Amino acid sequence: MNEFWSRRTYVILTGASKGIGQCLAVEIGKLLVPESTIVLMARDTNGLEKTKEMVNKENSDVLVECYSMDFYNSNVTMFEKIVEPIDSTKYELFLLIHNAGSVGNLEHLAADMNDPDEWNKYMLLNLYSVTCLTSAFLSKFNSDTTERCIINMTSLLGIEPYKSVGYYCIGKASREMFFRVLALENPTLNVLSYSPGPVLTDMYTHMSLNSKDKELREKLTSKEQQKYIVKVENACQKLINILAMRSYKTGGRVDYFDK
Repeated sequence: MNEFWSRRTYVILTGASKGIGQCLAVEIGKLLVPESTIVLMARDTNGLEKTKEMVNKENSDVLVECYSMDFYNSNVTMFEKIVEPIDSTKYELFLLIHNAGSVGNLEHLAADMNDPDEWNKYMLLNLYSVTCLTSAFLSKFNSDTTERCIINMTSLLGIEPYKSVGYYCIGKASREMFFRVLALENPTLNVLSYSPGPVLTDMYTHMSLNSKDKELREKLTSKEQQKYIVKVENACQKLINILAMRSYKTGGRVDYFDK
């Protein structure tokens, strides 16, 4: 077994009730050694329980905890209460994976994004909750002698502009910059922004059907685009391998299609 995955690990995974998050939980769960823990967070209680069942079916030696959370109304205190009881001396690796997110209002072009309340609601989920959970995680697990790894699930749209998905582009870009700054300020951290490629998730389907921009809708549903669709299992396995090889610079960005 690879050294990265051969340690007793405490994992926090957001957006774990379906799609990429659910698949990541299962695939990572297969690799974890006994006495490891996976904490699953999402709004959908039923989805979380399904994920828990799938993880334990693959590896009954892993403790799985579920927290139904509304990230639109989260704060650092909520996250601190979850991690505070943890005996950090039991673990040899702390892994935080930020997967939760939303695409935002697809009816608005950039010139229409003028509602502070809508902006605030979007950023509460897609940026503020991320920074709060990261803060609670680093405050609790604060030893430089035990590896702390933070993964930010990102997208091509964090570096490439697309019409009618301004909220999503800006949310992803701001998260990437946050983690670049975090890595610079904390050189002992293992920080990575990972773009899994175009995976056929509910979010992808929603964007392809409801984007205000006709060109984007046609692009996402075209036969040409289908050649680039990534299977969710492949996207997750690529991340697992990237972490095992550790060929990236902390604070860096890796795309599924990178060689």
